[in-house]
Amino acid sequence: MSPAFAVFEPYSDAEAVWDYLEGRFGMARSAFQGYRLWQRGRGKTVWILPEPVEPPADLKVEWAGLPVMRQPLPRGFPTNAFLRRFGDRATRNVFDVDWETALGLMYDHQIEAEALEAKGGPYVIRSSVSPLGRGWVRKGRLLLETPKGWAAQLLPPAELSELSPDSG
Repeated sequence: MSPAFAVFEPYSDAEAVWDYLEGRFGMARSAFQGYRLWQRGRGKTVWILPEPVEPPADLKVEWAGLPVMRQPLPRGFPTNAFLRRFGDRATRNVFDVDWETALGLMYDHQIEAEALEAKGGPYVIRSSVSPLGRGWVRKGRLLLETPKGWAAQLLPPAELSELSPDSG
């Protein structure tokens, strides 16, 4: 049977993930009280589910919960989905941007920015409305990793700016 349909098990290296999130983003462990990490068989993706929810042991499912990382540490880093959901809990390695900048980043524009840490790495990008997801500083430019489907779902920029939370 394909490993894609293996049974989920509690993630054995959960402490390393919590340590990484706290060290990289300042996300306190207490912010994840009531959550548990899971892995499907020998798959690479680490998933998060609220307790007491557990993936069914007698039913092989393809996914459960929200993917935290697509591959384990040390090479893995948080998914966009995870940072959109939990990025408001970050206190380090965060770019807080205004609404207009957020719109530009969502439309795949880049802005000038200096890395917040010498070694670089992923960043949380947030607007006044919500976390936007994972960003990177490449060659002095901040970019947001936008999901492929976003461009097709977003309104034209002129219509979107009318919905700005700053437009009152």
